[in-house]
Amino acid sequence: MAAAKKAKGLTFKGKPIYRKGNKIYYGNLEDKLILEIEILETKKVGDIDVSTKVKFSIQDNTVDEVGTGINYRTGERNDLYKAFDIGSWWLQDALSTM
Repeated sequence: MAAAKKAKGLTFKGKPIYRKGNKIYYGNLEDKLILEIEILETKKVGDIDVSTKVKFSIQDNTVDEVGTGINYRTGERNDLYKAFDIGSWWLQDALSTM
């Protein structure tokens, strides 16, 4: 009998993405640091809400609850993709120096 395939969630550059409300968490939850992205403003384009202001930060992930750690580096962009791109580079760089 074939082994059951594990459902794969959404990823970006090989790391998982989790969303809770207007906050998006990027990175392995076992790592010491994660990327937190908060959508501050959106606008309607047709039937879709598109983010127009996004805040992102590299955050300590050694606390009990995700999203409550110390922010080490913070930025703000007008585009969700740019926030993911810069934030993922920051996260990779920070994890490689640990």
